[in-house]
Amino acid sequence: MSEFFKGIEKIAYEGPDSKNPLAFKHYDAEATVGGKTMAEHLRFSVAFWHSFKGGGIDPFGPTPVYDRPWDCATDPMQRAEDTLRAAFEFITKLGAPFYCWHDRDIAPEGETIKESNERLDHIVGLAEQLQADSGVRLLWGTSNCFSNARFTHGAASNPDAHVFA
Repeated sequence: MSEFFKGIEKIAYEGPDSKNPLAFKHYDAEATVGGKTMAEHLRFSVAFWHSFKGGGIDPFGPTPVYDRPWDCATDPMQRAEDTLRAAFEFITKLGAPFYCWHDRDIAPEGETIKESNERLDHIVGLAEQLQADSGVRLLWGTSNCFSNARFTHGAASNPDAHVFA
């Protein structure tokens, strides 16, 4: 399996005086605040889309500007698997206990709803394996009911019956 963040070790709390750019200065998961640890107060998570799928697209130009090594396979499912593996490597090194996603963030939409569901099922299987291996848990997973043009008039409020498929 490829390592996407070579040379980066697990990010640790080093305190506010640390000069290490890859260290927590204020978040100490074990520190107690108001009778609870910071980990209990803050459900520290990584948002899949914002961290791994957003291409840095400018509103005035459609070309993504980020060159990401996990986003270069020509096969969309291989790209999805690579992205998920990169995400789990990052999340684990960051020490975040949770992550979150929309369905189309982790699995590309297919030509049909059947193909879309098969792709999602496959990627969810890989996610479950990576979660079991890492201890990272899903904070929330939900449907992306806004990116596709079919949702122009909403999802559940849309007058197009195909949206409910």
